[in-house]
Amino acid sequence: MGTPGAVRRIVAALAAVGLLSPAAAPAEWIPAELQVTLIFKILTYDRQLEAKAGKDLVIGIVHDPSDRESAKAADEISSTLFKFAGKTVKKLPIKYFIIEYTRPSELESFIKAKGINMLYVTPGVARSLADIVKIAQANHITTATGVPDYVKRGVAVGVTERQNKPQILINLPASKSEGSEFDASLLRIATVVQ
Repeated sequence: MGTPGAVRRIVAALAAVGLLSPAAAPAEWIPAELQVTLIFKILTYDRQLEAKAGKDLVIGIVHDPSDRESAKAADEISSTLFKFAGKTVKKLPIKYFIIEYTRPSELESFIKAKGINMLYVTPGVARSLADIVKIAQANHITTATGVPDYVKRGVAVGVTERQNKPQILINLPASKSEGSEFDASLLRIATVVQ
């Protein structure tokens, strides 16, 4: 189990190498590499991750193909995840798929067919967010995003920036509905949404 100090050290190290000054990024968007690194660290604090994931951490990057910002974010997250090839989270190998969101039934079918156990929700899917959250909770899939408002609206895990510092957001009711159980040491350093 990690420590709050470990998360702070990762945040400080990423800030020091300049990953906090995105160019031409969506509003409130912090660099994909920082998001992915923090989300993976956050997942290590989920006591239920291995039970939920099984043998692999399978991530679905959900985006709206008709929204340019959403498609760009999906590409950035996908490119970052590609760099994590061969890495693990709590000894779970990482796999990922890009999912073009069209209808709830298609999302749910894709999730089941590919064994998705985490959804990364890009900017630009606000219209579909309630359906995405409902599907994730029904299937005990962890949700994460770089859009703070999405955390307020039911996504479990978010990463953002406040005063040029990365910030972890946890929607506690949503995370519990998805079957996650985050360690108290993480909750102490996160902004918790009730």
